[in-house]
Amino acid sequence: MSKTPKRAAFYHDLAVMLEAGLPILRSLDTVTKGLEGNFQKAFSDVRQSVSKGESLSESMAVHKKVFDKLDIIMVETAELSGSLPECFKSLASWYEFKNRLRRIMIKGLILPMFVLNIAAFVAPMPSLILGKLTFFEYFLAVFRVLAGFYMFFFSFFVIYKLMRSNRLLNKILDTILLRIPVLGNALLQLSICRFCRSFNMLFKAGVPISQSLAKATELTGNSAVSGLFVGGAKNAAKGNMPSQGFSTRLPSEYLSLWLIGEESGELEKAVDKIAELSGDKAYLLLSLCAIWVPMIIYAIICLWIIKQIFILYASVYSMSSLQGGY
Repeated sequence: MSKTPKRAAFYHDLAVMLEAGLPILRSLDTVTKGLEGNFQKAFSDVRQSVSKGESLSESMAVHKKVFDKLDIIMVETAELSGSLPECFKSLASWYEFKNRLRRIMIKGLILPMFVLNIAAFVAPMPSLILGKLTFFEYFLAVFRVLAGFYMFFFSFFVIYKLMRSNRLLNKILDTILLRIPVLGNALLQLSICRFCRSFNMLFKAGVPISQSLAKATELTGNSAVSGLFVGGAKNAAKGNMPSQGFSTRLPSEYLSLWLIGEESGELEKAVDKIAELSGDKAYLLLSLCAIWVPMIIYAIICLWIIKQIFILYASVYSMSSLQGGY
């Protein structure tokens, strides 16, 4: 089970208990009982630290592999404003949304991965049947295909992690990802949704608008998208409207909605609407990716199998020609 659904369930249960009036320590005791492994250990450590007088956010900050930066900033803000139940409700909603997106992508990739593995065994089978390959050569051919495939993805994963650890390379990677058809737009919409949700959670908790914008900008999840919002925090710090500092490369409908919220005095509602729209678009675009990525993989597999068939046919035909010559 991934971290996201665990966090979503934990935060939801914690919000319910705090809202019901249970003390934080008793609430932590109750929700920690249902956890296992590293999560259980991390939350137990948090509980012990809180019992010794440390704040909840300080205790969570010690376990950065378990708690995202968003979690820590939100809890820190909620502790100051006294709105922990609302904070955990918002976090539970955010992680449940992320979990739905993850399920879409995983479901879309399971069958293609299964088909690819089957194809690796099926493609060289005619050569085995016709005696062109021994059993050892057959399994060696299967191993080469699967090893090449998994090594490619392993190498991609390692390079991805290395780029994420370097600030400059991370920004280059984020920029490249945004340029990928369909997926890039989905990531843009998801980053906008994350910015708006983070901003509203902070702003509703009583954090000044310039600070809410600055912190939300750090929490977009994409450094290239963060740059589109930087001017908003700077403008707000000067007493101007944030929307005037946002990049014009942001979708015009979102800029218009934000401006309407500022002019009408209902910024929170406008930002909620932007978060809803961008979240829905991200969900739709990732759903399309989950449809098209498997189709592309199927097409590659089909072309590879057809190539193997032609290679086998050419081999059999050449053998027949040689036997006919004799």
